[in-house]
Amino acid sequence: MVTFLSAFRSLIQRLDGKRRQPRLSLPTRMKSLQSVEVLEVRTLLSTFTVTSLEDNNIGEGDSGDLRYVINRANELNLGTSATPDVIQFSGVTLTQDAHTIYVGQGAAGRIPLPDLTDIVIIDGTTAVGVDNSAGVMLTLDGNRLRGDANGLTLLGGTTTVMALEIVNFPGHGILVQSSNNIIGGQEVGTLNGSPNNPAGRITVRGPDQGTMVPQVLARPPQGNVISGNGGNGILIIDQANDNRLYGNFIGTDIAGTSARGNRGDGVAIINSDGNWLYGTLPPDNDNPFVFYNVISGNRGNGLVIDDSDNTIIYANFFGLGADNNTPVGNRLNGVLIEGTSDKTRFGLNIPLGNVTAANGRNGVEVKDSASRTLLMNTFGGIAAFHPEAQVANHRSGVLITSDGGGNFFEGTSFSTIILTCQFSGNERNGIEIKGNAAGVQVSQSVVGMQTNGTTAQPNQRNGIDISGQATGIEIGGFEPSVLGGSEFPEEDLPAFEAANLISGNLWNGISVRGKVQHIKIINSLIGTDVTSEGAAANGRNGILIDGSADVQIGLALGAVDPTGDEVTHVDRNIIAFNGENGILVKKGTGNSILGSSIYNNGGLGIELEGGSLHNLPVAVITTAEVDENGVTSLTGTLTAAANTSYQIEVFASASGEPGYGQFFLGFVNVLTDAMGLAQLIITGLVNPDPIGADFITTTATDPAGTTSKFSSAVQANQND
Repeated sequence: MVTFLSAFRSLIQRLDGKRRQPRLSLPTRMKSLQSVEVLEVRTLLSTFTVTSLEDNNIGEGDSGDLRYVINRANELNLGTSATPDVIQFSGVTLTQDAHTIYVGQGAAGRIPLPDLTDIVIIDGTTAVGVDNSAGVMLTLDGNRLRGDANGLTLLGGTTTVMALEIVNFPGHGILVQSSNNIIGGQEVGTLNGSPNNPAGRITVRGPDQGTMVPQVLARPPQGNVISGNGGNGILIIDQANDNRLYGNFIGTDIAGTSARGNRGDGVAIINSDGNWLYGTLPPDNDNPFVFYNVISGNRGNGLVIDDSDNTIIYANFFGLGADNNTPVGNRLNGVLIEGTSDKTRFGLNIPLGNVTAANGRNGVEVKDSASRTLLMNTFGGIAAFHPEAQVANHRSGVLITSDGGGNFFEGTSFSTIILTCQFSGNERNGIEIKGNAAGVQVSQSVVGMQTNGTTAQPNQRNGIDISGQATGIEIGGFEPSVLGGSEFPEEDLPAFEAANLISGNLWNGISVRGKVQHIKIINSLIGTDVTSEGAAANGRNGILIDGSADVQIGLALGAVDPTGDEVTHVDRNIIAFNGENGILVKKGTGNSILGSSIYNNGGLGIELEGGSLHNLPVAVITTAEVDENGVTSLTGTLTAAANTSYQIEVFASASGEPGYGQFFLGFVNVLTDAMGLAQLIITGLVNPDPIGADFITTTATDPAGTTSKFSSAVQANQND
């Protein structure tokens, strides 16, 4: 944990200057585009010049309008991927009042523009008088059209469309049904509040047989503003594989700080594999959040991944503005991963995580049978390195209900992994795992605290909430971490020592409720700060168990870890300073509490309520001694079920108040006789602090794995 947080802190200085550099405004981006790419493409073989903003051409004569130019380019079909044709607008002058081509208004009637079958570059920056800051940008307006007419349809492939405003088309703003296209510098749907395309978006539709590989590249500094549409901002569907999206503002205004939401999702990827959304390009990984996507302000989800495999998402904002500070929430989830989607990689190595905040529901939701989902280096409910920002998700930081579909990361039993993430400040839980969720691991993550690890950023309910029929959940993890490097490209995961920091939350640190089973909680700090010594209390209990079975808190002694070595010493959790109890078990059996350091909580260290739980046997310590070498010995008795084996764990604490078990010293197995009595004679226990921690307590765990409260404390005598 210290390694993880230290890495986070080191990034603050590295990123401090970079994150304050303003993103290029669209006029600046257009000038950059104009000064570099446009001068190059004008030297190509065939150039077609638009000289009129009218739409009159009906297929005869040279009227100089866009319809004629597209028909002429398609007819000659001279463009190649190496030397594309160019459609330029240098023959028209744009003004505040005249910068729009009303498609279907003129003599051509209400007929959409012809599909583009030639390989071309359509360059809106070549128009005279472009001034985006004044709202002067070459605009295609389809409000005269009916049915499902599109703005532009790209069939030829390897086509570039740049610097157009495309509004009011009843179909798609741009429909892509070809390969290797570049769409950049667009205003698809809105510019300074102008109307939208009712059906929405840029749509990338794959071929029926999947024999082609469409690719859309939205490259900074020519990224797109795709907002205000009636459907999704971008729809990638029907085996449209291997697209790259970066540098886009989807659902916001040009500045990326106010909502101009698409009525559907910001980006929807459906039945399409290998798509990427990323905010920087390797090998430029030291400059995150430079070419990022801002997918915020949409009326649906920010991003939906449905029945799609191998999706890579890193260095994006979902629900947060481009300034990494302003809430511009999506109405539903920041990200929804659903269906049978497999191998979604959400986040890369530090600092290439994602921020998902201020959304109407959850930051991220993983549902259905989505499998092998990795959430890595994600900020959920908190801005990256801006803890003062008020950007809570209105539900939980992440919600997981997926059963995993029976697919697991190689070498593990996990199908969803949350690794080195931070979920803090959310209006419900930091992490919520419920329903039929199966095979979830949370490792090396911060829940309820700021990135400095010492200041609380509370989730308003629990840090981690596990309920329903969830099974196979591990909060913690072993070293090395979960992945071996073969599941994803560019895999280079650091070998952190596994730990979680789950503190500062208003309710419980971890809540385990309902019919959940096979839950393991290890390697976690619960109620402390990152140093493990300072207080960062969860408002109620460190851990609450209510009706659940087979919850293992701490690693059982004698168990075999993944390296094949037998565990001989355990101090896997520190549970301290919480407002009520360290651990409260309301009901449920087979819940073991082993080897953890539990002390200085507002109530008891271990509190058991109701029925037989409340009457679990507790050892009575008769004598306790510490010799000059710090070796502790004790005697006592255990009265319990006859002819039954119990595991007795011994702890030393600095206080004799009820409910302390601060330092784990060791254990012994004892067998009761026919009368249910066992004599305790335990020697050779090394006390780490024989002077300051000389109050001795024990717990007893029965064969079903149910652990008692702490015994009454006895102060050890110094035996010189």
